[in-house]
Amino acid sequence: MILKSVFLAFGISVFALATPAIAGDDPEGAPAAPEAHVAPAPVDPSVASRCISVSVPKGAIAEHNGRWIELTKDQWQFLRGVYAMNPQTPPGLPYGDRAVLAQIAGDAGGLVFFIDGDKACTPMPVPGVLIEMMNAVATGDINHETGGL
Repeated sequence: MILKSVFLAFGISVFALATPAIAGDDPEGAPAAPEAHVAPAPVDPSVASRCISVSVPKGAIAEHNGRWIELTKDQWQFLRGVYAMNPQTPPGLPYGDRAVLAQIAGDAGGLVFFIDGDKACTPMPVPGVLIEMMNAVATGDINHETGGL
């Protein structure tokens, strides 16, 4: 997984995450069906409190022809809530005043970095289904209840 190399660029001693499990994976290693959702790996609390130069993960993504996507303020606020309520992240809010999404072609998920000045902090793996929600937040899409009870 290419995003795993981004984790390594973040520093082995700073950031060591397990490979994400895919729902329906065979214990013998057979891949899951393409429609399976990725379960993000837990964020190591000792890593969540560390920040590094943005150039490190941004460079690693660029080396793999990935995309470094600046997120909107609404998306950043949405992801702060996801981070705070996620049982796989340490308690509290992530550092920073904005966020970016790092994505590699062929991977429906990505990696969110919370940005504090020129530092990338509190990395959080995100599955494709959450990226779809982030896109809805960015475009202002609102789902309305239909049909009544």
